[in-house]
Amino acid sequence: MCLVAKPRAGGQISTRTFIPHDCHAAVGVLGAVTVATAAVLPGSVANRYAKVPAGTTKTISVEHPSGEFSVVLSMNAEVPSEVVGAALLRTARLIMRGEVFVPQSIHVSKEVR
Repeated sequence: MCLVAKPRAGGQISTRTFIPHDCHAAVGVLGAVTVATAAVLPGSVANRYAKVPAGTTKTISVEHPSGEFSVVLSMNAEVPSEVVGAALLRTARLIMRGEVFVPQSIHVSKEVR
């Protein structure tokens, strides 16, 4: 289940997604594409709250509790309400901060030197 609202942080739509009993910390990939698609469909609940950009290629920033997920939708030029393709913009997740943890068993203190 997904709740939608007007964007609050510069995106096109704001969401809260619930997976069985908890609010998701972000939004799933399929959920983001689904919300973005609903946002561009005239008459949908999501479309009422979304700020939809003009043009046949639309980047929809789906806001969620921990940030945003950008979805790029390609629209049919002859049928402007028809989505013909979707792509996702993702950023790399931080996997290292430059910190090294040395086990106490091999650590050499300054006093021993």
